[in-house]
Amino acid sequence: MKDALDSRFLREFLAVAHLGSIRRAAERLNLAPSAISRKITAAEARLGVALFERSSKGVVLSEAGELLREHAQHLQDEQTYLLDQIGHYRDGRSQLVRIATGEGFTSDLMANGLLELTRAHPDLRFAIDHAGTEELQRRVVEGEADIGIAYNTTLTETARSLAHARQPLCGIVPVNSPLATRKSVTLAEMLDQPLAMLNAAHGIRHLVGQAAADRGLALRVQIETASIALLLRYVCVGVGVSFLPRFSVASQAERGDLVVLDIEEESLQRVSTHLLVRARRRLPRSIELVANILSQRMVAFRD
Repeated sequence: MKDALDSRFLREFLAVAHLGSIRRAAERLNLAPSAISRKITAAEARLGVALFERSSKGVVLSEAGELLREHAQHLQDEQTYLLDQIGHYRDGRSQLVRIATGEGFTSDLMANGLLELTRAHPDLRFAIDHAGTEELQRRVVEGEADIGIAYNTTLTETARSLAHARQPLCGIVPVNSPLATRKSVTLAEMLDQPLAMLNAAHGIRHLVGQAAADRGLALRVQIETASIALLLRYVCVGVGVSFLPRFSVASQAERGDLVVLDIEEESLQRVSTHLLVRARRRLPRSIELVANILSQRMVAFRD
């Protein structure tokens, strides 16, 4: 029975569980799909339960499979913890911290977090990827990222927030806009302008869409994109307006490239940022250090 759960099988099992496909897991691990399939079938036979429910669209974990996934993820987390601790006794040590973040946090992360970290802790290395809100949380929960930095995320029991702050969604308008002389605007006034927005992979799109629906307002988007850089160019050249939190555009506002306005809409005022880690994970010292500094230094985590 024990042989059915060796470390190599658990690694392959986690890949299938995370990707929902034996073929995609095989491609990621550079293995033959038939080899992984045989191992899963053999493990199911030895355990006496089905680990996956199979269909033409792929595979989904059964209840027994969910238990095994939690166990395998815990073992992986503990191995990472142990190797991190051992690394502190090794000359020339180097610890890797994987961060998944929304694009809007990039400038804040670099200037107020990583600048200090890289100078004070040259032994640390970072792998940083941009992701939409749901994808970002998935990466943290499934062990693909150590830390997630998210805006307007819905917390579940699988992730915990080490730091959070209220960061209202703001209106971003060109400097030559008639709205630019105002301190605040209504949602209706914003939606009456040519509009560019992040796509549905980002929490901001859902947030504005729901607020508009509650008010009976039409959400007519001229440009939809996954790129905040494109949104900023759209506003800066004077094409139209967009929605972003204030910390995402602080440098552009300070240079006078655009204007940031409060929006008179309660639901858009209650939005928060979160620094996420996987729930019930014992954090390695390096990840705990990075999380603490980011939560203390980043503007996004100051109310």
